[in-house]
Formats: sequence, structure tokens, C-alpha cells
Amino acid sequence: MLLQLDDREPLIRLREAEAALLQALSGYSVQLSNAGELTETDTTKLAEARAQLKTAQEAFEAGNLLQTELDNARRRFDAMNLLVGNQRDDVAAVTNNLTQSELQVEQARLQVERTRVVAPFSGRIADLMVEAGQNISAGTTLLTLLDDSRMKVEVDVLEGDLVHILRGVTANVSIPSYSDEIFQGYVHAINPSIEPGTGVGRVTVALQNPGGRLVSGLYADIALEKNRLQDRMVVPSDAVVVRQGRDVVFLVDGGRSYWMYVIVGERSGDFTEIIGGDLPSVVEPGDSLIVMGNYALAHDVPVEVTAVVELGLK
Repeated sequence: MLLQLDDREPLIRLREAEAALLQALSGYSVQLSNAGELTETDTTKLAEARAQLKTAQEAFEAGNLLQTELDNARRRFDAMNLLVGNQRDDVAAVTNNLTQSELQVEQARLQVERTRVVAPFSGRIADLMVEAGQNISAGTTLLTLLDDSRMKVEVDVLEGDLVHILRGVTANVSIPSYSDEIFQGYVHAINPSIEPGTGVGRVTVALQNPGGRLVSGLYADIALEKNRLQDRMVVPSDAVVVRQGRDVVFLVDGGRSYWMYVIVGERSGDFTEIIGGDLPSVVEPGDSLIVMGNYALAHDVPVEVTAVVELGLK
């Protein structure tokens, strides 16, 4: 089942129809009795009617009997069933309008209950369009109810990256309005379709919203984990510059700068993978690299270190 609608009113109408049918059937039974076809204690004819109904159902299923003929056989059995005393209490309730009155009360209670609209989930009200005492008509938009305990962000991703993204991997959501504070989320869904004209697919990122700090419509920058590379050497991308057509990094040793040729691999955001270099000089974990003022820097010249940032990536 995809969804369940409120079935209380249709059920009341069904019971009303069933009560009306039972009342009509009672009158039909009385007519049969007055015609002398059946007395209230005549169970023999009831058994005959049951057998005739079974025969009629089999003939109808075989295509040898019309629907109207089957209906007549069913009505005759139902009428005889009432006259022998079955459903006596139900017939008494219908003929005295007790059932109809009960259904009218239930319908009235349902109408009263529908004067109150209860939120289907906890959340916050946005875009309130009405005020207390205002007259409204059917179809009027009153408000928007937001469940902002968890937020979702729709992200356009190039097809070359989309094929490497997995559902459930981490995503860093940076909010400029909060001074680029990072909120951690995860890939909730990946739309299995690429826009032909742009080569872009859609990824949905979900993240928790403790304290309701995030509001719908905020601009966000998203960093997605495309593929996880374990045990790789990475350096800040700002540390890699080009000299003589090759990638180099500058190391600091004893207050002097020394460039080192490197071979770069994958690039991810602010970091670049180092997969090799010119032996015997290679970048080692713990080396101090220059990340600012290195574009015009020369080899083997004195440098002044103004700030040190230690990076410990996992």
C-alpha cells in the first residue's frame, strides 16, 4: 500500500447504505411472507434457496447465467434468511430508525472533529497566510509546516564526479552566513539521471539541524567525498607551484627554502596527492612546506617563517 486516506466518512456512508439495504430487504421479506412463499419458521425453503443461490453462482461464473438472475437468487435467499429469524436484532434496529440515528450522530461528531487541524508532525510554522477570525474558503493556503530537525540540500554534480559518489558517504556543508562554519552531513540520495544538455546530475545531502540554526533557503557550499583514498601522501594545494614546467614544493630547512620536484596525483579541495618525486629528494611526513609567498620564491634562499600550521589528516 502506497498511502492510506482518512476512511471514516466513507465507512459511515457504507454503513448507511447497508442499513438502507437491510430495511429494503426486510420489506421484501414481508412481501414474500404475505404471498405465502415462506413462513417465519420454514427452514426447508431456506435450505432450498441456499442451494439455488450456489447453483446460480456456479452458472454465473461459467457464463451461463445473467447478472440479474444471480441478483434475484441472492435477494430471495437473503429475504428468507431474515424471515427465519437471522439478523433479528439488526432488522429491529433498522426498522425503528435506531441504526440511522446512530450513524447521524457519528457523522455529526466527525464534522465537529474536522473543525480542528492537527499537525501530522512536529515542526515550525512558516509563511503564515491567515489571521484569527479571518474568513477562508476551501482550497486556501493557510501556512507551511516545516520539519527542520533534518535539512536537505540539493547539489548539482558533474557526471564525471557523480559516478564515484556513494550513498551514505560524508559531506561537508559550509554556510557563509555562519562565517563558513562546517556542518557535517551525508549523501542521502543520488538521482540516477544525468541532464543531457549540461552533463550534470543531482545529489541530495541530508544533515541534522540541532537548535534549528539552519533555515530553509540558506546558501551553502558542499564538499562531497568522491572516493576515499587510504594511506596517501597529501599536501596543501597552495604548496604546489610550477617551475620550469614541472610541479614543485618548497621545503623549509634551517631558515632557507629548497624546492623539490614532485609528481602529483588526485586533487581534492584544498589538498593534492603526492605520488612521487626526483630521488633521492622526496616529500616525507612531517616536512615543513611553504604555502604562502612561494610563487616568486627562489631555490636555496633565506626565508622567514611567520606562522606554522600543523596538519594531521586521516
